[in-house]
Amino acid sequence: MPSPYEDREQTEVKHRVLERYLEAFIPIVGDWADDITYIDCLAGPWESVDPNLGDTSFSRAIKAIRSTREILRQRGKRPSFRCLFIEQEPSRYARLKQYCDQITDIEVHPMNWDFMDHVDDVVRFALERGKGSFPFIFLDPTGWEQLDIALVSAILRLNPGEVLINLMTSWITRFLSDESKHWDRLVGSDLSKLVSLQGEEREDQLVRSYAAKVQQTGQFSYVCTLPILKADQDTFHYHMIYGTRHQRGVEVFKDVEKTVIPFMHETRAQAQQRRRIANTGQYSFLPPGDLYRESRFSRFRQRNVEQAREEVRALLDSKTSIDYEAAWFKAMQYSAVSERDLRDWLESWRTEGFLKVVNLLPTQKVLSKGRNHILQWIGNRQGP
Repeated sequence: MPSPYEDREQTEVKHRVLERYLEAFIPIVGDWADDITYIDCLAGPWESVDPNLGDTSFSRAIKAIRSTREILRQRGKRPSFRCLFIEQEPSRYARLKQYCDQITDIEVHPMNWDFMDHVDDVVRFALERGKGSFPFIFLDPTGWEQLDIALVSAILRLNPGEVLINLMTSWITRFLSDESKHWDRLVGSDLSKLVSLQGEEREDQLVRSYAAKVQQTGQFSYVCTLPILKADQDTFHYHMIYGTRHQRGVEVFKDVEKTVIPFMHETRAQAQQRRRIANTGQYSFLPPGDLYRESRFSRFRQRNVEQAREEVRALLDSKTSIDYEAAWFKAMQYSAVSERDLRDWLESWRTEGFLKVVNLLPTQKVLSKGRNHILQWIGNRQGP
């Protein structure tokens, strides 16, 4: 039976990010929160082909809530769960409401709203249960107007609270030179710099600029991003932007990244094989992964590794000493950068005599968080 995500594998990857994060996020927050609130501000359903709507963001979220609720109950924790699902278009809203009407074990509120006119209502819903509530907000528009920083600023400032935003970079970069679209509402004064760039540089900078605006406006301690490739082209379709005020959130998001990136490549490999068969009528004995082709993500990762390395080196150079955790959280905000990358840089600098590691016991082969490993930069001020 064909997957309901066939020919839109990028949507499946996006939903996998959301579901995997909620599966990790809810058990952590549920240990102390009295109420967990999930809000999908632009719920759809969008292009769903599953009659049961299992290929939608709200269905995947409900699935995650149900599975993690049982984990919490086994620990003796019973926070309440509330969901707010918003959809403006009448026919899509009718399908959304029909789905929600069948849910009896979770408090679910479908609303036929234009999100842009009801931001204050979203904030009121998030705050309804008081300080013991923790809201998680998902913003997944098909365009960009709903991501106007001024428009969503009150949502970003919800504290406690976290956000996951889908930035449709493939569409935005095409029209960035169109002055009538007021792109400054997304990136502020960075717009002139963005317009001067081309291709991948423009897209990468767009993500950095918008993520910085999200971080600044919401006063998030950390913002992580994750690009998602198109199913049928070697280009990014969109970038997921995640804002959190807690180190644990970064750790969880990086764990999600570790599973989602291989999943993305796997689904694209299968899509490529399906198209080869459709175009040639010839089947291959080789598995899809052996014939898989991509270069965009590899180039992106290489640039991020280089930028993260320089950020960590600059941090070391500016301080007398830092703990390993500070270097870890600085580097891990760069998508596709791994802890192994960080350890390789630090070991290289240590071998070259630029770095001293304090409190690394002879029995400890690698640097790790939670072991009081202190990094001291002793190289020249120019760095390696």
